[in-house]
Amino acid sequence: MEWMLLLKAVLSLMLVLGLLLVTLWALKYMQINGSRCRLFKKLENARRLEIVEIRRIDARNSAVLLRRDNIEHLIILGASNLVVENNIPVSSKGDTND
Repeated sequence: MEWMLLLKAVLSLMLVLGLLLVTLWALKYMQINGSRCRLFKKLENARRLEIVEIRRIDARNSAVLLRRDNIEHLIILGASNLVVENNIPVSSKGDTND
């Protein structure tokens, strides 16, 4: 009688581990092939706001460069949020590294 309970426990454990493996495989498959899906492409094209760059100034403050509809905005985030510069035109060169 005791060996039946042990067998049920082992089979239940194998079932749960199998379901976990199938779930992990499905998530990995969706992550790899999900970017090719039409729905994700439509959602990606509908985005208007993009974070171009984030730089830490000190322990509490950081500068964030945002792009919205081909216009960039420089914002200082910290104790008091401050918009430093509006309507920066987007350069045609692209991103440059210092």
